[in-house]
Amino acid sequence: MTKEKRLLSDSIEILRLDIKNLVFMIIEQYKKVIHSIKTRDSQLALEVIKNDGDINKFAEQIDLDTINIIAQYNPVDLDLRRVMTISRLAYELERIADYAKNIAEYVITAKEMNVEKASEYISSFDDMFAIIFKMLEKNLEAFLEEDRNKARDAMLMDTEIDCIYRENFKKLLNQFKLTNDEFEQHMISHALVLNKQIERSGDHLTNISEQILYLVKGKKINYEPPHHLLQKNENTDKQKNGQF
Repeated sequence: MTKEKRLLSDSIEILRLDIKNLVFMIIEQYKKVIHSIKTRDSQLALEVIKNDGDINKFAEQIDLDTINIIAQYNPVDLDLRRVMTISRLAYELERIADYAKNIAEYVITAKEMNVEKASEYISSFDDMFAIIFKMLEKNLEAFLEEDRNKARDAMLMDTEIDCIYRENFKKLLNQFKLTNDEFEQHMISHALVLNKQIERSGDHLTNISEQILYLVKGKKINYEPPHHLLQKNENTDKQKNGQF
């Protein structure tokens, strides 16, 4: 291995570790914001908002480092895909972190408006959070091990998030109709937006899975869930709505 090749490999390995640390930072953000929801802790929510700035800067630095590596070493083939994948993952992860900050803002607004039911409105988000954690962890393993099977496993989880999103949407819409309290309606409207944003987190994580597959296989993958999974979710929705 030439000196330049070794320097390139070392630089890529540092960035791979940066992505690993970025994932851990985001997981910690979501854990904190979930705790702030359950405890109505606005100070902890403020900490999440503050930390989001650090995550943004870290993600931007990773992206800048990938540009510098391309300019300095002119990587090709697998090495180039590794660098491009790192850049894409930094972008997608930063977007996922933004949603944690938005949830923290919800917690603070609820405290300011003294809407005690605000935590109840988003308590059903717990199932989506659990899947997001699994997708983050599985994608990280797939990235570090360059394992296409684990990337596909992460992809399949997104259909579960979509199903829960639809259930939450119907539930929140019904709660909005049942109250005449202006503040409660405001918080439910905010919860509806957050519900969509968490669903979008699943989309970003699917984008990460697709990028990892590109890294491993060397060609773009446009993922569509297997038909039997889509049918399963549709049937589940119908059962919950009493259509069966």
